Amino acid sequence: MDPSRPGRARPLSAALRIAVFAATLASCAGRGGSPSAKDAAYPFPERETYAPAVPTKLQTAVVSGGLSLVGRSELVVNGTRYPMDCTGVVRAAYAFGGMDLAYRFAFYPGNGVARLYGTLRDAGLLYSTRYPAPGDLVFWDDTYDANGNGRADDPLTHVGMVVEVDEEGTVSYLHHNYRRGPVVERMNLIHPGVETLFVKGVSVTVNSPLRMRGSPPGPGTTAGELFRVFGAAYKLSR
Repeated sequence: MDPSRPGRARPLSAALRIAVFAATLASCAGRGGSPSAKDAAYPFPERETYAPAVPTKLQTAVVSGGLSLVGRSELVVNGTRYPMDCTGVVRAAYAFGGMDLAYRFAFYPGNGVARLYGTLRDAGLLYSTRYPAPGDLVFWDDTYDANGNGRADDPLTHVGMVVEVDEEGTVSYLHHNYRRGPVVERMNLIHPGVETLFVKGVSVTVNSPLRMRGSPPGPGTTAGELFRVFGAAYKLSR
């Protein structure tokens, strides 16, 4: 769905439609205003065990559609073109389920990641877990020096989407790699600082590098170390 025409979901004035369109130009590389502090209100559950996911029809659609974006040089879904950046990838994936994640972008400041975060925060859909669900959005901090000040103090710099999680807690996620475009990589929040583990006698990657090369020294480099919070975007009102 075209973010400049969100009236399919709820009527908006012409001025607001223009504002929504302008807001979508702010991607994960935008600088914008600073969002809120770390999400201490969303701790990991004290007891948590793996259970096979039973995704809804919508979750299945956004995951299967999202996987079809891997390797593409442009993001066009149902006739709508999305930006080739991290926000554009998750928006394009959700377009396969008939959802426009940018429908409230005009109400929030900052880059596209911060606007997605604000949308889910205000809908009460942010949460933390070691075993997320397919279709969950994943937010990270400090993946690059967004404000250019030479320090690792940049919240909400990247977003992706969960496509699968296994019993070892390794999450496969779809995201935009700044060199390779849409790819699927891995994150493990049980072992956030470990890049590889031996699973059934085989060495496997469990945490992909996520911090951009050339960034200032920071709190870590892997997806698990830079993780912030998940968001159940498939539960948004459509």
